[in-house]
Amino acid sequence: MAPELSQRILDLLSSNPSGIPQSHIHRALGVSKAYVSIILKDMERRGVIYRDKVGNSYIVKLATKPSQIGRKLKLGIVWSSEYLFLGHFAKALRNVLGLDLAITVYPSALQATSAIIRGEIDAVLSPLVTQLYAYISTKSIVIVGGGAGGGAMIYEFPRSRSNILISSEASSMDLCRVAALKKGAIEQEDVRYFATPSEAIETIRRGKARYAVLWHPLTEYVKSIDHSKVVECSEFEELKYCCTLATSGNMDIETVKRISIVYRDSIEEFLKQPLRYLDWYSSITGIDTTLLKKALNVYTYTPEIDARSVWRVIETLNLNVPQKSSVIKAILSHF
Repeated sequence: MAPELSQRILDLLSSNPSGIPQSHIHRALGVSKAYVSIILKDMERRGVIYRDKVGNSYIVKLATKPSQIGRKLKLGIVWSSEYLFLGHFAKALRNVLGLDLAITVYPSALQATSAIIRGEIDAVLSPLVTQLYAYISTKSIVIVGGGAGGGAMIYEFPRSRSNILISSEASSMDLCRVAALKKGAIEQEDVRYFATPSEAIETIRRGKARYAVLWHPLTEYVKSIDHSKVVECSEFEELKYCCTLATSGNMDIETVKRISIVYRDSIEEFLKQPLRYLDWYSSITGIDTTLLKKALNVYTYTPEIDARSVWRVIETLNLNVPQKSSVIKAILSHF
């Protein structure tokens, strides 16, 4: 009877992917409550299902075993000097969850976030604003942790032969541009988007951009070019986070929660030992260690993701389709 009942429970849960109250299962299957409880505990022990406690009851859901993402967590990041905590994260993932961290570096926020939507990676560190757009479009990601803030600037290049502003599309840089426009820090609305960091620098060097929204270490690369600072993006409250951690919506929620805890703890450890993995991070990104040391004075780190900060971004973007309140459901705390 037990194997048959287990299969009937699996069939029931498959038809209800959002979960079922445990108290409903025995009634739905016509089996004693005590017997269902024994079978569920065995299924949970084997990792077939998991139970979320809500008040005094449990919601039962199918589980995707952590082993289904293999022995590696495939993480995408945007080329930047802000993820200096990743060495600590890699170590904690291995020690706590038995997972190796495999990192792929992407040249833009859109490319990195698109990769998780396509299923090429399991998690991504990319701009919060990009992740919100991805959630609206696909509902296929969960935003699970905070990250770095600061590091971005709007510059003017007075010798430019052009009058355009360059930025990266659907990114923290573009959010900074929108915030600066709304608050009167800039008036420039003629925007061109660059696809890679090298394209941005080349455009500036050729005098084809009057203004640019750049992040560190690109801000270091333009110091030799005649420029003036227009505004630091960190002055806008919408830019509390540059990039945040999101995981695939196909990953079971218990694994997501464990990764989220490890991630937050790793940032705390990084803040205690910020220099420990700089050479390792340099080898992954190709960014010189001397620039990474400068980044330690540029970025600030907030391990948690909070709904208030997300709401500010939603308000700045004036997202109305879908309804604003539904967008906030992208955050792990709402699952």
